[in-house]
Amino acid sequence: MADTYDSTQAPRSLVDSAAVYIYVVDYHTDEILLANEYYAKHLGVATGRMEGSLCWEFVMGQGEGRCPFCPRSFDVGADGVPDPEPHSSEAYNPTLGIYSNVTAQVVEWTDGRMAHIITVTDESNERLLREDLLRLAYYDRQIGIPNRTKLENDLGDRPGGNYCIIAFDYISLRYINDAYGRPSGDALLKNVVEWIKRFDIAGFEVYRIEGDQFCILLDNADMMSAAGLADRIFERFQEPWSVGSPGDGAFVTTRVAVCVIDGRTGFESPAQILSIIERTLHISKGFGMVAVYDQEMDRILKKDIELEVNLKNSVTDGMRGFEVFFQPIVDPKKGLWQGLEALARWTSPEFGRIPPLVFIKMAEQTGLINAIGQWVLDTAIGVCAGLRLHEADGFFLDVNLSPLQMSDEKLVSNVLLSLQKHGFPGSSLALEITESEEVDEGGYSRPMLERLRALDVNIALDDFGTGYSNFNNLKFMPVGILKTEKRFIDDIVTDEYQQFLSYVLVELAHAADMKLIAEGVETPGQMKELMKSGADYFQGYLFAKPLSARDLGEHVHKFREADPAFESAYGQIAGDEQSAGRIHSHGKNYRRPLLHDG
Repeated sequence: MADTYDSTQAPRSLVDSAAVYIYVVDYHTDEILLANEYYAKHLGVATGRMEGSLCWEFVMGQGEGRCPFCPRSFDVGADGVPDPEPHSSEAYNPTLGIYSNVTAQVVEWTDGRMAHIITVTDESNERLLREDLLRLAYYDRQIGIPNRTKLENDLGDRPGGNYCIIAFDYISLRYINDAYGRPSGDALLKNVVEWIKRFDIAGFEVYRIEGDQFCILLDNADMMSAAGLADRIFERFQEPWSVGSPGDGAFVTTRVAVCVIDGRTGFESPAQILSIIERTLHISKGFGMVAVYDQEMDRILKKDIELEVNLKNSVTDGMRGFEVFFQPIVDPKKGLWQGLEALARWTSPEFGRIPPLVFIKMAEQTGLINAIGQWVLDTAIGVCAGLRLHEADGFFLDVNLSPLQMSDEKLVSNVLLSLQKHGFPGSSLALEITESEEVDEGGYSRPMLERLRALDVNIALDDFGTGYSNFNNLKFMPVGILKTEKRFIDDIVTDEYQQFLSYVLVELAHAADMKLIAEGVETPGQMKELMKSGADYFQGYLFAKPLSARDLGEHVHKFREADPAFESAYGQIAGDEQSAGRIHSHGKNYRRPLLHDG
């Protein structure tokens, strides 16, 4: 080994001048042969005190055997021969109180024996900096628990799936922050986390996925115990939590969505798990209960994911598989088709015809609704303009808008472009919005509705009476048409309360200078009762099912030629003595006015 080391002893002055810890140890006996002044000074001893002693007494201060990171453990190769190349490792040195990088090299000492030259550098500051950076990257700043990135890493370290996940979405957090301030919201979250950490369960960690979503990762847990813990969380959130300062705070009842996911189901990646958490929490939110992700749900969600991909591909491929159908809106007084509601239909290339409620909701969740909505609007206007329906007296085209479209800054300009493109008057277009918080008095969509009205476009309010709107606010809303839900007339032939309610809704609409469309008319009996109430327009299968653009062209004459069935129905009503009588409901008499004569 003569050619692998320097046989001359380094001058002590050279070793002592180094600002790092250096010592030389006999390879076989662990006796310190040389220690520099820098090392001895930091230990508070003389170099002579170190030299001749066993190295582990000063390195680890234990005096009971070699250190866990002894260079002998990595210097000896598989053949038992010492490796002359230098090796490094990181370790904490308790006698110096530092995190260190230890470099050791086997050499032949000046007297011919084998030895280690060991250099120790202080890495404490660098380690603290790394820990700070890791904490910033992997821990939530507000409440100090692991974040989404840390969760992804931890899930990646568990490829076997021997774990369960409980996720919960703090639905009311934004309102608490708005009402009591962000610090109070953060304090509440800390209280929730501390409450969870008191559970007598081994091997779990709490993560903050994002602002109001959290999850608990349970190692080696079965689904039964995980579901029980999820139920405890869900039930606790049915009770009030304290927010604000002790003694000055308030108690708030919050809403939460909770789901349980079995890691043994088999997932391709942490990103897929996080996507499934999002989807399963959405199910919990919709049903108001703990959602359990099992094999059946896995099958359903995987199908949803495939369907979602199909939907995106169809939209980006020129709206492939999409059609617009039209259902007539009838004026019973004229006996004519007066308007049309445009209805989107989609046939997936892999799954066939998909119900509108399914793909519209999916489009809203994936951000495709604006593109689909604009295509339906432009296509419907183009079809009606091509058939010159806007030239019929009082004709209007009713096109649905998603609440999400109301937040699209381009909505008004897109509507204007479609009207101009097809030469279609704004007065012949009605944009239908579903009754919700967004269209209530003071809601964020009010300015958008006003801008649409400035284009002479009508606004129709769908499902009136089933949602959030205040009857008193109707006169302040820029709405010209009300549409009632089908359930209001299902039993109108035999149910006197429904008969009276239909009359009240009509009178309410007329008092606010609005027209009322009764949806879901399927039988002549329903039509007659609604004619008695004075409803302005009817819509339903009694008159026609939704028609394709081609079929619509074969029925254009119905916008100009009256249906004699309506005249006959009015004659029957006029001859019915009960039409001018009283409606009996729950023991009370409600006077119904005579039939409107139009």
